[in-house]
Amino acid sequence: ILERLLKVKAKRNMMKLPRNGDVPFTHANISSAQREFGYKPSTDLQTGLKKFVRWYLGYYKQGGKKVAAAA
Repeated sequence: ILERLLKVKAKRNMMKLPRNGDVPFTHANISSAQREFGYKPSTDLQTGLKKFVRWYLGYYKQGGKKVAAAA
């Protein structure tokens, strides 16, 4: 999704895993927050990433730093 929004190809750095201190397995799971607190996300992943990219590019452009192409 980010490659498409930024219009750049990600540079992948393959590393041997696991490395010292790595957590063997992780995944995002909001089911406890939904069940315990009634949490319901108001922004889907696609929209959230699009907003983040827009903010990121604007933030670093203001600081005079060179960034990837605009989304």
